[in-house]
Amino acid sequence: MTVVHGLPQQNQYSISSVLNYVKQIIDDVRNRGDKALIEYTKRFDGIDIDTVELTPSLRSKCLEELKNDVRRAIDTLYDLLMRFYQEFKPKDFQIQLSGVRMGIIWKPIESIGVYVPGGRKSYPSTLLMAGVPAKVAGVSRIAVASPPNKTGCIDPATIYVSQLIGVENIYRVGGAQIIAALAYGTESVRKVDKIVGPGNIYVQAAKALVRDVVEIDGVEGPTELVVIADESADPKLVAMDMAAQAEHGMDSPVVLLTTSSRVAQAVEELVRDLKGSFYIYVANSIDEAMKIANEFAPEHLSIHVRDADKLLNRIRNAGAVSYNYSPPALIDYIGPNHILPTNKWARVRGALTVYDFLKPVAVLFDDREIDKNVLEAVETLARYEGFELHAKSVVMRHVRNI
Repeated sequence: MTVVHGLPQQNQYSISSVLNYVKQIIDDVRNRGDKALIEYTKRFDGIDIDTVELTPSLRSKCLEELKNDVRRAIDTLYDLLMRFYQEFKPKDFQIQLSGVRMGIIWKPIESIGVYVPGGRKSYPSTLLMAGVPAKVAGVSRIAVASPPNKTGCIDPATIYVSQLIGVENIYRVGGAQIIAALAYGTESVRKVDKIVGPGNIYVQAAKALVRDVVEIDGVEGPTELVVIADESADPKLVAMDMAAQAEHGMDSPVVLLTTSSRVAQAVEELVRDLKGSFYIYVANSIDEAMKIANEFAPEHLSIHVRDADKLLNRIRNAGAVSYNYSPPALIDYIGPNHILPTNKWARVRGALTVYDFLKPVAVLFDDREIDKNVLEAVETLARYEGFELHAKSVVMRHVRNI
Protein backbone atom coordinates (compact mmCIF):
# COMPACT_ATOMS: atom_id res chain seq x y z
CA MET A 1 0.00 0.00 0.00
CA THR A 2 1.18 3.51 -0.78
CA VAL A 3 -0.10 6.84 0.54
CA VAL A 4 1.71 9.83 -0.91
CA HIS A 5 1.23 13.39 0.31
CA GLY A 6 1.23 15.15 -3.02
CA LEU A 7 0.28 14.50 -6.62
CA PRO A 8 1.22 11.60 -8.90
CA GLN A 9 3.37 11.96 -11.94
CA GLN A 10 1.13 11.29 -14.89
CA ASN A 11 1.81 9.85 -18.33
CA GLN A 12 4.01 7.10 -16.91
CA TYR A 13 2.03 4.54 -18.91
CA SER A 14 3.63 3.84 -22.27
CA ILE A 15 3.09 1.11 -24.84
CA SER A 16 6.45 1.79 -26.51
CA SER A 17 8.23 -0.92 -24.51
CA VAL A 18 6.06 -3.69 -25.97
CA LEU A 19 5.43 -2.43 -29.51
CA ASN A 20 8.10 -4.55 -31.20
CA TYR A 21 6.98 -7.70 -29.41
CA VAL A 22 3.33 -7.06 -30.21
CA LYS A 23 4.14 -6.34 -33.85
CA GLN A 24 5.65 -9.82 -34.11
CA ILE A 25 2.41 -11.32 -32.81
CA ILE A 26 0.36 -9.29 -35.27
CA ASP A 27 2.55 -10.32 -38.20
CA ASP A 28 2.33 -13.95 -37.12
CA VAL A 29 -1.47 -13.84 -37.00
CA ARG A 30 -1.58 -12.22 -40.42
CA ASN A 31 0.63 -14.97 -41.83
CA ARG A 32 -0.71 -18.06 -40.05
CA GLY A 33 -4.27 -17.12 -39.14
CA ASP A 34 -6.23 -19.49 -36.89
CA LYS A 35 -3.22 -21.70 -36.26
CA ALA A 36 -1.40 -18.78 -34.62
CA LEU A 37 -4.48 -17.87 -32.55
CA ILE A 38 -4.77 -21.42 -31.21
CA GLU A 39 -1.06 -21.61 -30.38
CA TYR A 40 -1.05 -18.25 -28.58
CA THR A 41 -4.09 -19.28 -26.55
CA LYS A 42 -2.17 -22.32 -25.35
CA ARG A 43 0.99 -20.30 -24.66
CA PHE A 44 -0.53 -17.28 -22.90
CA ASP A 45 -3.70 -18.69 -21.33
CA GLY A 46 -2.72 -22.31 -20.87
CA ILE A 47 -5.91 -23.45 -22.63
CA ASP A 48 -6.21 -25.91 -25.49
CA ILE A 49 -8.90 -24.97 -28.00
CA ASP A 50 -9.63 -26.66 -31.30
CA THR A 51 -11.83 -23.89 -32.73
CA VAL A 52 -11.54 -20.14 -32.43
CA GLU A 53 -15.23 -19.32 -32.53
CA LEU A 54 -17.79 -20.46 -29.99
CA THR A 55 -20.35 -22.50 -31.92
CA PRO A 56 -24.06 -22.23 -30.99
CA SER A 57 -23.84 -25.57 -29.18
CA LEU A 58 -20.80 -24.42 -27.21
CA ARG A 59 -22.55 -21.18 -26.29
CA SER A 60 -25.49 -23.14 -24.88
CA LYS A 61 -23.20 -25.47 -22.94
CA CYS A 62 -21.22 -22.57 -21.46
CA LEU A 63 -24.42 -20.75 -20.48
CA GLU A 64 -25.48 -23.62 -18.23
CA GLU A 65 -23.10 -22.29 -15.55
CA LEU A 66 -24.87 -18.93 -15.26
CA LYS A 67 -27.03 -18.43 -12.17
CA ASN A 68 -30.48 -16.90 -12.41
CA ASP A 69 -29.70 -13.96 -10.13
CA VAL A 70 -26.91 -12.86 -12.48
CA ARG A 71 -29.28 -13.16 -15.46
CA ARG A 72 -31.82 -10.97 -13.69
CA ALA A 73 -29.17 -8.40 -12.81
CA ILE A 74 -28.03 -8.24 -16.43
CA ASP A 75 -31.63 -7.93 -17.65
CA THR A 76 -32.19 -4.95 -15.35
CA LEU A 77 -29.05 -3.10 -16.43
CA TYR A 78 -29.56 -3.96 -20.10
CA ASP A 79 -33.05 -2.45 -20.00
CA LEU A 80 -31.79 0.72 -18.29
CA LEU A 81 -28.97 1.22 -20.80
CA MET A 82 -31.23 0.51 -23.79
CA ARG A 83 -33.67 3.18 -22.66
CA PHE A 84 -30.88 5.68 -22.06
CA TYR A 85 -29.21 5.22 -25.45
CA GLN A 86 -32.48 5.19 -27.35
CA GLU A 87 -33.11 8.67 -25.96
CA PHE A 88 -29.50 9.62 -26.70
CA LYS A 89 -29.50 8.58 -30.36
CA PRO A 90 -29.25 11.64 -32.62
CA LYS A 91 -31.85 12.45 -35.25
CA ASP A 92 -31.21 13.35 -38.87
CA PHE A 93 -31.07 17.09 -39.36
CA GLN A 94 -31.61 19.52 -42.23
CA ILE A 95 -31.97 23.27 -42.53
CA GLN A 96 -32.41 25.84 -45.29
CA LEU A 97 -30.16 28.91 -45.22
CA SER A 98 -29.93 31.49 -48.01
CA GLY A 99 -31.71 29.12 -50.34
CA VAL A 100 -29.31 26.27 -49.49
CA ARG A 101 -30.87 23.14 -48.01
CA MET A 102 -28.26 21.04 -46.25
CA GLY A 103 -28.07 18.61 -43.38
CA ILE A 104 -26.64 15.56 -41.66
CA ILE A 105 -27.93 12.00 -41.82
CA TRP A 106 -26.59 9.43 -39.36
CA LYS A 107 -25.47 6.03 -40.62
CA PRO A 108 -24.19 3.18 -38.42
CA ILE A 109 -20.80 1.54 -38.74
CA GLU A 110 -21.38 -1.82 -40.39
CA SER A 111 -19.29 -4.05 -38.10
CA ILE A 112 -17.51 -3.76 -34.76
CA GLY A 113 -15.45 -5.98 -32.49
CA VAL A 114 -15.76 -5.66 -28.73
CA TYR A 115 -12.82 -6.86 -26.65
CA VAL A 116 -13.88 -8.07 -23.20
CA PRO A 117 -11.00 -8.85 -20.82
CA GLY A 118 -11.35 -12.24 -19.17
CA GLY A 119 -9.50 -15.33 -18.03
CA ARG A 120 -9.07 -14.99 -14.27
CA LYS A 121 -11.80 -12.34 -13.91
CA SER A 122 -15.01 -11.64 -15.82
CA TYR A 123 -16.34 -8.32 -17.06
CA PRO A 124 -19.76 -8.76 -18.69
CA SER A 125 -20.50 -5.12 -17.84
CA THR A 126 -17.95 -4.13 -20.48
CA LEU A 127 -20.02 -5.80 -23.18
CA LEU A 128 -23.14 -4.05 -21.88
CA MET A 129 -21.38 -0.70 -22.09
CA ALA A 130 -20.10 -1.28 -25.63
CA GLY A 131 -22.80 -3.49 -27.09
CA VAL A 132 -25.92 -1.59 -26.07
CA PRO A 133 -24.98 1.74 -27.74
CA ALA A 134 -23.76 -0.20 -30.78
CA LYS A 135 -27.09 -2.02 -31.04
CA VAL A 136 -29.07 1.20 -30.63
CA ALA A 137 -26.90 2.84 -33.30
CA GLY A 138 -27.89 0.06 -35.69
CA VAL A 139 -24.55 -1.73 -36.15
CA SER A 140 -25.41 -4.74 -38.30
CA ARG A 141 -22.65 -7.10 -37.10
CA ILE A 142 -21.21 -7.19 -33.60
CA ALA A 143 -18.39 -9.58 -32.75
CA VAL A 144 -17.10 -10.28 -29.24
CA ALA A 145 -13.68 -11.57 -28.26
CA SER A 146 -12.61 -12.70 -24.81
CA PRO A 147 -9.98 -15.09 -23.39
CA PRO A 148 -11.20 -18.60 -22.53
CA ASN A 149 -11.37 -20.01 -19.02
CA LYS A 150 -10.08 -23.44 -17.99
CA THR A 151 -13.15 -25.18 -19.45
CA GLY A 152 -12.59 -23.65 -22.88
CA CYS A 153 -15.62 -21.39 -22.47
CA ILE A 154 -15.66 -17.66 -22.04
CA ASP A 155 -17.50 -16.05 -19.13
CA PRO A 156 -21.14 -17.23 -19.31
CA ALA A 157 -22.48 -13.83 -18.25
CA THR A 158 -20.71 -12.31 -21.25
CA ILE A 159 -22.34 -14.93 -23.48
CA TYR A 160 -25.73 -14.02 -22.01
CA VAL A 161 -25.17 -10.33 -22.74
CA SER A 162 -24.16 -11.35 -26.26
CA GLN A 163 -27.54 -13.00 -26.73
CA LEU A 164 -29.41 -9.90 -25.58
CA ILE A 165 -27.43 -7.66 -27.91
CA GLY A 166 -27.62 -10.02 -30.88
CA VAL A 167 -23.90 -10.72 -31.23
CA GLU A 168 -23.14 -12.70 -34.38
CA ASN A 169 -19.65 -14.03 -33.59
CA ILE A 170 -17.99 -14.88 -30.26
CA TYR A 171 -14.27 -15.63 -30.37
CA ARG A 172 -12.63 -17.37 -27.39
CA VAL A 173 -9.24 -15.76 -27.89
CA GLY A 174 -7.70 -12.83 -26.05
CA GLY A 175 -4.69 -10.57 -26.14
CA ALA A 176 -2.91 -8.81 -28.98
CA GLN A 177 -3.51 -11.82 -31.21
CA ILE A 178 -7.29 -11.38 -31.39
CA ILE A 179 -6.92 -7.65 -32.01
CA ALA A 180 -4.80 -8.56 -35.05
CA ALA A 181 -7.40 -11.09 -36.18
CA LEU A 182 -10.28 -8.60 -35.86
CA ALA A 183 -8.29 -6.05 -37.85
CA TYR A 184 -7.04 -8.27 -40.67
CA GLY A 185 -9.23 -11.38 -40.53
CA THR A 186 -8.34 -15.09 -40.40
CA GLU A 187 -10.04 -18.28 -41.57
CA SER A 188 -12.52 -18.05 -38.68
CA VAL A 189 -12.40 -14.39 -37.66
CA ARG A 190 -14.14 -11.89 -39.90
CA LYS A 191 -12.45 -8.50 -39.89
CA VAL A 192 -14.40 -5.55 -38.52
CA ASP A 193 -14.54 -1.81 -39.12
CA LYS A 194 -13.92 -0.74 -35.51
CA ILE A 195 -12.53 -2.30 -32.32
CA VAL A 196 -13.56 -1.07 -28.87
CA GLY A 197 -13.04 -2.17 -25.31
CA PRO A 198 -10.42 -2.12 -22.53
CA GLY A 199 -7.43 -4.40 -22.17
CA ASN A 200 -3.88 -4.71 -20.88
CA ILE A 201 -0.79 -3.04 -22.32
CA TYR A 202 -0.45 -5.70 -25.05
CA VAL A 203 -4.03 -5.24 -26.19
CA GLN A 204 -3.59 -1.45 -26.21
CA ALA A 205 -0.35 -1.72 -28.18
CA ALA A 206 -2.06 -3.97 -30.71
CA LYS A 207 -4.90 -1.47 -31.11
CA ALA A 208 -2.36 1.26 -31.78
CA LEU A 209 -0.56 -0.85 -34.38
CA VAL A 210 -3.65 -1.86 -36.38
CA ARG A 211 -5.35 1.50 -36.60
CA ASP A 212 -4.10 1.98 -40.15
CA VAL A 213 -6.75 -0.55 -41.24
CA VAL A 214 -9.38 -0.39 -38.49
CA GLU A 215 -10.81 2.35 -36.28
CA ILE A 216 -10.39 2.03 -32.51
CA ASP A 217 -11.91 3.74 -29.49
CA GLY A 218 -8.52 4.79 -28.12
CA VAL A 219 -5.29 3.58 -26.56
CA GLU A 220 -5.86 3.58 -22.82
CA GLY A 221 -3.80 3.07 -19.69
CA PRO A 222 -4.75 2.04 -16.16
CA THR A 223 -7.92 3.47 -14.65
CA GLU A 224 -7.75 6.74 -12.70
CA LEU A 225 -9.78 8.54 -10.05
CA VAL A 226 -9.60 12.09 -8.74
CA VAL A 227 -11.80 13.06 -5.79
CA ILE A 228 -12.51 16.69 -4.94
CA ALA A 229 -13.69 17.12 -1.33
CA ASP A 230 -14.38 20.07 0.92
CA GLU A 231 -14.96 20.18 4.70
CA SER A 232 -18.52 18.88 4.26
CA ALA A 233 -17.34 15.57 2.81
CA ASP A 234 -17.89 12.30 4.66
CA PRO A 235 -14.38 10.75 4.96
CA LYS A 236 -15.85 7.23 5.04
CA LEU A 237 -17.58 7.73 1.67
CA VAL A 238 -14.50 9.33 0.16
CA ALA A 239 -12.24 6.54 1.42
CA MET A 240 -14.63 3.86 0.14
CA ASP A 241 -14.72 5.42 -3.33
CA MET A 242 -10.93 5.54 -3.37
CA ALA A 243 -10.58 1.98 -2.12
CA ALA A 244 -13.06 0.69 -4.70
CA GLN A 245 -11.13 2.29 -7.54
CA ALA A 246 -7.85 0.93 -6.15
CA GLU A 247 -9.21 -2.60 -6.69
CA HIS A 248 -8.11 -2.21 -10.31
CA GLY A 249 -4.45 -2.51 -9.28
CA MET A 250 -1.38 -0.75 -7.99
CA ASP A 251 -0.81 1.01 -11.31
CA SER A 252 -4.11 2.91 -10.98
CA PRO A 253 -3.59 6.32 -9.33
CA VAL A 254 -6.28 7.33 -6.84
CA VAL A 255 -6.05 11.01 -5.91
CA LEU A 256 -7.78 13.05 -3.20
CA LEU A 257 -7.82 16.84 -3.62
CA THR A 258 -9.31 18.37 -0.50
CA THR A 259 -9.50 21.78 1.10
CA SER A 260 -9.84 20.19 4.55
CA SER A 261 -6.91 18.91 6.59
CA ARG A 262 -9.40 17.06 8.77
CA VAL A 263 -10.83 15.18 5.79
CA ALA A 264 -7.31 14.46 4.47
CA GLN A 265 -6.20 12.98 7.80
CA ALA A 266 -9.36 10.93 8.26
CA VAL A 267 -9.20 9.50 4.75
CA GLU A 268 -5.52 8.63 5.14
CA GLU A 269 -6.25 6.69 8.32
CA LEU A 270 -9.04 4.76 6.54
CA VAL A 271 -6.98 3.75 3.47
CA ARG A 272 -3.61 3.31 5.17
CA ASP A 273 -3.89 -0.46 5.44
CA LEU A 274 -5.48 -1.01 2.04
CA LYS A 275 -3.79 -2.08 -1.14
CA GLY A 276 -3.57 0.71 -3.68
CA SER A 277 -1.70 3.78 -4.89
CA PHE A 278 -3.25 6.65 -2.94
CA TYR A 279 -2.32 10.32 -3.24
CA ILE A 280 -3.60 13.02 -0.90
CA TYR A 281 -3.16 16.72 -1.56
CA VAL A 282 -4.52 19.56 0.59
CA ALA A 283 -5.48 22.39 -1.73
CA ASN A 284 -5.71 26.03 -0.73
CA SER A 285 -9.14 26.36 -2.30
CA ILE A 286 -11.72 24.62 -4.45
CA ASP A 287 -10.43 26.78 -7.30
CA GLU A 288 -6.98 25.23 -6.93
CA ALA A 289 -8.46 21.73 -6.71
CA MET A 290 -10.49 22.32 -9.88
CA LYS A 291 -7.42 23.63 -11.71
CA ILE A 292 -5.41 20.53 -10.75
CA ALA A 293 -8.26 18.21 -11.70
CA ASN A 294 -8.68 19.80 -15.12
CA GLU A 295 -4.95 19.53 -15.76
CA PHE A 296 -4.97 15.89 -14.65
CA ALA A 297 -7.95 15.15 -16.97
CA PRO A 298 -8.86 11.97 -15.07
CA GLU A 299 -10.93 9.04 -16.25
CA HIS A 300 -13.18 9.37 -13.16
CA LEU A 301 -13.85 12.56 -11.23
CA SER A 302 -15.82 12.27 -7.98
CA ILE A 303 -17.16 15.41 -6.30
CA HIS A 304 -17.78 15.45 -2.54
CA VAL A 305 -18.60 19.12 -1.90
CA ARG A 306 -21.53 21.33 -0.96
CA ASP A 307 -23.53 22.45 -3.98
CA ALA A 308 -21.78 20.01 -6.29
CA ASP A 309 -23.95 21.13 -9.21
CA LYS A 310 -22.20 24.50 -9.15
CA LEU A 311 -18.89 22.84 -10.02
CA LEU A 312 -20.22 20.97 -13.04
CA ASN A 313 -19.81 23.84 -15.49
CA ARG A 314 -16.24 24.36 -14.32
CA ILE A 315 -15.19 20.83 -15.27
CA ARG A 316 -13.39 20.88 -18.61
CA ASN A 317 -11.56 17.56 -18.67
CA ALA A 318 -12.96 14.34 -17.19
CA GLY A 319 -14.14 11.06 -18.65
CA ALA A 320 -16.99 10.64 -16.18
CA VAL A 321 -18.22 12.72 -13.24
CA SER A 322 -20.10 11.44 -10.19
CA TYR A 323 -21.45 13.15 -7.08
CA ASN A 324 -21.53 12.50 -3.31
CA TYR A 325 -24.07 9.68 -3.20
CA SER A 326 -23.38 8.32 -6.68
CA PRO A 327 -20.00 6.61 -6.37
CA PRO A 328 -17.71 6.11 -9.38
CA ALA A 329 -18.32 2.36 -9.05
CA LEU A 330 -21.96 2.94 -9.95
CA ILE A 331 -20.88 4.23 -13.36
CA ASP A 332 -19.22 0.86 -14.00
CA TYR A 333 -22.61 -0.83 -13.98
CA ILE A 334 -25.41 1.61 -14.79
CA GLY A 335 -23.46 3.97 -17.01
CA PRO A 336 -23.81 6.21 -18.81
CA ASN A 337 -20.62 4.29 -19.74
CA HIS A 338 -17.46 2.93 -18.16
CA ILE A 339 -15.37 2.74 -21.34
CA LEU A 340 -13.55 6.02 -20.76
CA PRO A 341 -10.39 7.90 -21.77
CA THR A 342 -7.37 7.67 -19.48
CA ASN A 343 -3.86 9.10 -19.39
CA LYS A 344 -5.02 12.69 -20.07
CA TRP A 345 -7.05 11.76 -23.18
CA ALA A 346 -10.12 13.24 -21.48
CA ARG A 347 -8.76 16.53 -22.82
CA VAL A 348 -10.07 15.57 -26.27
CA ARG A 349 -12.33 12.51 -25.87
CA GLY A 350 -15.14 11.37 -23.63
CA ALA A 351 -17.13 8.30 -22.70
CA LEU A 352 -18.08 5.73 -25.32
CA THR A 353 -21.59 6.52 -26.59
CA VAL A 354 -23.93 5.76 -29.46
CA TYR A 355 -22.04 8.43 -31.45
CA ASP A 356 -18.98 6.16 -31.54
CA PHE A 357 -20.93 3.74 -33.73
CA LEU A 358 -22.50 6.31 -36.05
CA LYS A 359 -21.16 8.33 -38.97
CA PRO A 360 -22.47 11.81 -39.77
CA VAL A 361 -23.01 11.88 -43.54
CA ALA A 362 -23.18 15.41 -44.94
CA VAL A 363 -25.95 16.05 -47.48
CA LEU A 364 -26.47 18.98 -49.85
CA PHE A 365 -29.94 18.70 -51.31
CA ASP A 366 -31.11 19.59 -54.83
CA ASP A 367 -31.52 23.34 -54.50
CA ARG A 368 -32.29 25.58 -57.47
CA GLU A 369 -32.89 28.89 -55.74
CA ILE A 370 -29.60 29.47 -53.94
CA ASP A 371 -28.99 33.08 -52.94
CA LYS A 372 -27.01 35.00 -55.57
CA ASN A 373 -24.49 36.29 -53.01
CA VAL A 374 -23.73 32.75 -51.81
CA LEU A 375 -23.16 31.55 -55.39
CA GLU A 376 -20.85 34.45 -56.13
CA ALA A 377 -18.92 33.75 -52.91
CA VAL A 378 -18.46 30.10 -53.91
CA GLU A 379 -17.33 31.02 -57.43
CA THR A 380 -14.88 33.63 -56.12
CA LEU A 381 -13.31 31.38 -53.48
CA ALA A 382 -13.06 28.39 -55.86
CA ARG A 383 -11.17 30.50 -58.40
CA TYR A 384 -8.99 31.99 -55.64
CA GLU A 385 -7.96 28.42 -54.70
CA GLY A 386 -7.16 27.63 -58.34
CA PHE A 387 -10.14 25.35 -58.94
CA GLU A 388 -11.54 26.82 -62.17
CA LEU A 389 -13.66 23.76 -62.93
CA HIS A 390 -15.13 23.81 -59.44
CA ALA A 391 -16.36 27.32 -60.15
CA LYS A 392 -17.68 26.40 -63.58
CA SER A 393 -19.55 23.34 -62.27
CA VAL A 394 -21.45 25.64 -59.92
CA VAL A 395 -22.01 28.47 -62.42
CA MET A 396 -23.33 26.23 -65.21
CA ARG A 397 -26.15 25.03 -62.94
CA HIS A 398 -27.08 28.41 -61.62
CA VAL A 399 -26.12 30.77 -64.43
CA ARG A 400 -29.58 32.30 -64.39
CA ASN A 401 -29.16 33.22 -60.75
CA ILE A 402 -25.89 35.09 -61.22
